[in-house]
Amino acid sequence: MPKIDTLTLGGWFARLIGVFLTVVVVLLVFGRELGGTGDIPLVITNVTVVDAVSGARGAQNVTIEAGHIVGIAPVGGVLPDDAREIDGTGKFLIPGLWDAHVHVAYDEAIDYRTFFPLSLAHGITYLRDTGGHLDRLAPAIEAAKDPRSPDFWFSGPLIDGAERVYDGSSPFYPDISVGAATADEAIAIVDAHAAAGASFIKAYEMLTPDVFSAIAARAGEHGLKVAAHVPLSMTADQAISAGAADLQHLRNLEFACATDPEGLRSERQEMLSGDLRNGEGEQLTPAARRIAIHQAQRMKALGAQIDDGCALLVAALSETGVAQTPTLTIATFFTRRLFADPAWRETFKLMPLSVREGWETRSTRLIDRPASEEAIAHVGWIKGMLPQLAAAGVPILAGTDAPIAYLTPGASLHEELKMLVDAGLTPMQALAAATVEPARFLGLEGEMGVLKSGYRADAVLLNANPLKDIGNTLAIEAVIKGGVLFDRTELDALMAQPSRLD
Repeated sequence: MPKIDTLTLGGWFARLIGVFLTVVVVLLVFGRELGGTGDIPLVITNVTVVDAVSGARGAQNVTIEAGHIVGIAPVGGVLPDDAREIDGTGKFLIPGLWDAHVHVAYDEAIDYRTFFPLSLAHGITYLRDTGGHLDRLAPAIEAAKDPRSPDFWFSGPLIDGAERVYDGSSPFYPDISVGAATADEAIAIVDAHAAAGASFIKAYEMLTPDVFSAIAARAGEHGLKVAAHVPLSMTADQAISAGAADLQHLRNLEFACATDPEGLRSERQEMLSGDLRNGEGEQLTPAARRIAIHQAQRMKALGAQIDDGCALLVAALSETGVAQTPTLTIATFFTRRLFADPAWRETFKLMPLSVREGWETRSTRLIDRPASEEAIAHVGWIKGMLPQLAAAGVPILAGTDAPIAYLTPGASLHEELKMLVDAGLTPMQALAAATVEPARFLGLEGEMGVLKSGYRADAVLLNANPLKDIGNTLAIEAVIKGGVLFDRTELDALMAQPSRLD
C-alpha cells in the first residue's frame, strides 16, 4: 500500500494526525463493552420491526441482551428495570444486511480496513468473500473475530481450470484463483480449502465438466456448498445437476434459453481447446479467450431465445433451490454507468486517497464510452429474468462484486437493492436477498437473517420505511452488531476511517 512521505515535515504531520484520529475512532467506537452499555439490556421501544419472513410489525419493543434478541413484544409490556432505552417511534428495525459477493483481496489497497468500517457504517453486518488467496485474506479473517466487526465468510481462492482467468496477468485480472486440470487436483484443492476453514467453495468458468463435478462432489463431502459461474464447457442444466448451489451474475445462463443449447456448448468446447489468437497473432490469454467466446455466442443466443427454454431453466432452478446472485451493480457497468454519476463519484471520497485518485482518473476515461449492443441486450435479458426467478421462488442473493468496477464497499449494496427493485422485485423480496437468503445459503437461517427472539442481535435502525422505498435502507439512524449499538456519530466515525489510511 502507498505510504505517507516520511521525508518531509508535512509527511510526519500527516502521519501523526492519522494516528491520533485512528486512536480517537478506536476509543469512540470499539472501546465499549459488549451489550451496548456493558451488561445492561438494550430496549428499542415502539419501533416497527420489518423482516422478510414476518413482514412489518408495528409498535414493538425489542429487547437485546448478551448479543442476542431476547424479546419482541407489543408496546405495553414490562421493560427490564435497568435497560437502556432507545426511542424507536417512527423508526424501522431491519435485520443486519449482507453483501453476498465481495472480493476483499482483489486490490492490495482495498483490504478489510476499508471493507469492514464502510460495510458496518452502511448497515452491512455480514460479508461473503467469493475469491481470494488465504494468505491475503488472513488479516480479514482474524479481524472478523472481533464481534463488533462484520462477520466474514470466505471461499478461499476461486477454483478455475488449467487456464485461469484471474491469473495475475493484468491489474484487471489479479491472481485470486488456483487452477485444477484434473479431478484429483480439484479434490486436493477442495480438501485444502476445507482444512483452512473455508465457508463454501467457488468454482469458475474455465473448468472442464469432470473437474467441476469432482469439485461439487468433494465439497459436498465436507458439507460445503458451491457458488459458481456456469463453466463455458457445460450447459446450465449440467452445472445444476453436478451440484452448483449458487450461480453468479446470471452469466452463461442465457445460453440455456436458446434454440440449441447443446450445439452452443459444442462450439464453446472447440473455442476452449482451439488455437485462438488476436490481431497481432498472439495466443489469447484465458481472460481474452473467455471474452471472445462471449462475443461469439451471446448475441447469437439472445437472438434465438425460446420461451420454453427459459421456462425449463427457471423450473430447474426452482426445483433444485439453486440460488442466483445477479450482481446488477457490475452487470450494468456500461448500461447503468453508475461510475459516471456525480452522486456516486462522491462515494470515492470514502476510499483511501491513492484509491480515490486512481478511481477518479481511470473512470473519467470511460465516461464517454458507449455501451455495446451485447451489453445492452444481456442486461435487458437479466432484468427480464429476475421477476420470473422471484415468482418461481428461486433464491436471490444480493451481492455487488465490490470493489471491482469502482464499486465502493458498503454503499454499493444499497445500489444493488435499488436495481433489484427496478428490475421487478418487490422491496420485501430485495430485503430478503440481503438478509434471509444469504443466511440460508450458508445454513445460518436458524440464527440470523430475521428479527426473532433467540436470534443474534444484528440489526439496522432506519428513519424511513424500506417497504415503501428500498432506498430507505440508507436512512440509517443506528446499527446494532452483536448487541453493540453504533449510533450515527459512531457510524460517521467509521465512515471516515478508510480515507485516512494512506
